[in-house]
Amino acid sequence: MSGDFTQHQSMGEQLEAERLSLQATTPPADIPGYRMEKFLGAGAFGQVWVGRDLNTGRRVAIKFYLHRGGVNWSLLAREVKHLVQLSADRYIVQVLGVGWDANPPYYVMEYLESGSLEDLLAAQGRMPVGQAVELFHGICTGLNHSHGKGVLHCDLKPANVLLDEDLRPRLADFGQSRMSNEQTPALGTLFYMAPEQANLDAAPDARWDVYALGAILYRILTGNAPHRSSALLQRIDTAGTLPKRLEQYRQAILRDGPPQDHHGMRGVDSQLSAIIDGCLAVDPDKRFGNVQQVLEALERRKLDQQRRPLFLLGIVGPLLLLLMTCVLTTRTVLETRGTVEKALREKAKESNDLAAMFASRTLELELREYFELVLREAHDENLLFHLREALDNPELTKLRMRIAENDDAAKARLEWMQSELTQPLRNALNQRLKLYDGRKTGTGSIDLATMFIVDSHGTIVSISYENPVTPDENSIAKNFAFRAYFHGGREDLPSATDPFSVRPLQRTHLSPAFFSTATQTWKMAVSTPIYFQSPVNKNATPDAIFVATTNLGDFDLMRANQEQNVKVNQIAVLVDSRPGDKRGTIIQHPLIDRPQISNSTDPDAIEPYFVNNNTPAVAPETLDALLAGTDDDYTDPMGALKNGQQYRGPWIAAVQPVSLPQIERGDEQETTDLLVLVQYRWSEVIAPVGDLARKLIAYGAVAVVGILVVIFLMWYLVRRVGDDSRPAGPINQSLTRTGNTETLPAR
Repeated sequence: MSGDFTQHQSMGEQLEAERLSLQATTPPADIPGYRMEKFLGAGAFGQVWVGRDLNTGRRVAIKFYLHRGGVNWSLLAREVKHLVQLSADRYIVQVLGVGWDANPPYYVMEYLESGSLEDLLAAQGRMPVGQAVELFHGICTGLNHSHGKGVLHCDLKPANVLLDEDLRPRLADFGQSRMSNEQTPALGTLFYMAPEQANLDAAPDARWDVYALGAILYRILTGNAPHRSSALLQRIDTAGTLPKRLEQYRQAILRDGPPQDHHGMRGVDSQLSAIIDGCLAVDPDKRFGNVQQVLEALERRKLDQQRRPLFLLGIVGPLLLLLMTCVLTTRTVLETRGTVEKALREKAKESNDLAAMFASRTLELELREYFELVLREAHDENLLFHLREALDNPELTKLRMRIAENDDAAKARLEWMQSELTQPLRNALNQRLKLYDGRKTGTGSIDLATMFIVDSHGTIVSISYENPVTPDENSIAKNFAFRAYFHGGREDLPSATDPFSVRPLQRTHLSPAFFSTATQTWKMAVSTPIYFQSPVNKNATPDAIFVATTNLGDFDLMRANQEQNVKVNQIAVLVDSRPGDKRGTIIQHPLIDRPQISNSTDPDAIEPYFVNNNTPAVAPETLDALLAGTDDDYTDPMGALKNGQQYRGPWIAAVQPVSLPQIERGDEQETTDLLVLVQYRWSEVIAPVGDLARKLIAYGAVAVVGILVVIFLMWYLVRRVGDDSRPAGPINQSLTRTGNTETLPAR
């Protein structure tokens, strides 16, 4: 079975056609007004020649019917009649003349050199989507014209679509055509025939041609007819009788459902896929009801494609404008933010400089209180009385010399501690120390850690502690002539220095900061010489040295740090400025506060503050920049410690040196080895700017969302109006007369 039900040739007819084709060297007859030029082909019932109209010079195709006995003249008459009736349409092949009374009979039609659509597809396979849709639209237009004249083709396929020199389609071969009011069945061609048409009792229906349209477009786009497969062809060929073959074809389509190969093909959009699906629906009630609806669907798709750039421009244009506005606005906000941040930074730097200056002056006033305290206590009559008794006692003098000369110093020290002769001085010193346990002063309060007296060789003759200490920690009767608070220098001497080679200080002195390993805190000492008699000259050796020490954290300036919240925004820090490897060492910081460390509930978060090579310090280049007033981000070295998370991040910092108080006539203004560093968290400076920027961005985002909503609502309304303005084109309608279209029944 060939798959084409429009011709039924016996073996003898096929042999006869072959014989005739071989013998076709001269035309069967001469037709007045035409000149035969060449043989084009032969069929079961005759030959086709290419001729030329002698009047117009136009090439024509002339079909001769040579075998009257095998010809169904009624079918031929119907075909010619329908072609003549439809020949006014440019999409249907034109009949130019008929010679039914001639011998042999013939009819003349226009000659199309490009052949059929089947020939084109066999040669090149699939067609580009744009070209395919244009050609398909022409086929639909011609078929719609035919339906408008009441003629159903009933055998539409690529072989029956001829192409002119511009590849525009012409519908041909109306041999199986039926009038819309006929009930005579008509078989089409396999894989282009609707499933309900494959029935010898079926009545013609316009939806048969709709199905064939979908099959042709499917073939053009995919390269294969729908449902066509070698397996199905094999089942049809071996089915036996014609009704059984038709049943095999019909059941295969019902079983497989609509084909899907066109979905997802490049260039085949959803609307075009929907048109194919609407044509190839297995259920005729779900198919396009007529060709006019297919044309309307094509027109809607064309309008959508034409409108799509406008719609796209209508959306993309405002979106691009909105994007540009957002970019410019964001850039303006960022530039403004940068300008404001710069101005805030300058103001914050000025404020921080003033804060550092104020902190420095505050600390100088506090130091003055300590200096005055030491001078006052060094002249206390009761204390001097007991001190003189102790220093003049021969027994104690021998012990002091043994300690200074390191002559069995440990035993001499033990004897000193056990001697009742030292008790009166110790009691007097303890009484004086109790007076300064948080004693209020004009600038704040004074809190001493220790108060002690050393003799002229550097041995501590008596000491009083704020908090009790163990005998091993007690420094009484130890020689500290190497300490700066004894000799008045800027650095301690080596501990093995001969005490007799060290000259005691002659004026009140502030020692450099030193670290207490017992309390893990930094201390400073204020010391002053004691003379029992007014010195003859300023270089006279003092009889003793009075010393008072305090924890740096007990300065009111530093204590204020400890009272701040966990999130610290501004703190004051003390930094050692002595030249050498100690320069930049942080000697007081809120993180060094011992209670703060010891009260931590997380043992892993505790990292003791060690005085060694890893002691946190301000880098020399950073310290130089701060002293020069450079405005750079400052990073707190204490933030690198395990429990220093709250001090991490950028800060604004300023430093000020601390001067010695002028308490004696003739004193020159001197600076200490202390620097006050005030640091302010940068994030707090720009927090208002960040809040404002976030609010502006939030407002902008709301505005953008609002504009987007308006754009899409407008787009939706325009699209909706556009959709409402199109023909509705319902699928399940019978063909109604539109223009030259007349009503056709469904069956």
